[in-house]
Amino acid sequence: MMVGTNEGSSSFPLLLQQLANKPGEDLVILNSPSDLPDSAVVRNHLGKQHLVCGGATAYIADWVSGESLEATDIYVQYLVTHCEGSKSR
Repeated sequence: MMVGTNEGSSSFPLLLQQLANKPGEDLVILNSPSDLPDSAVVRNHLGKQHLVCGGATAYIADWVSGESLEATDIYVQYLVTHCEGSKSR
């Protein structure tokens, strides 16, 4: 499983460009839904939104399949269940 992260505002556009051009990350976690750009390409690749860890939003990309999808889904469910500030806590 590959998780896409962002540190600082200067790397955020690069992360989004990577998502649009060559999928690699299985899971993308953003601070809030408003951090998701208006790029149709990026939005089309990201699946259902999950609220995790203090209201952050997690997305499992549509290109993830097989064992990677299973592992990513298990990790997201773990975050939803155990992370401080998650919707289910």
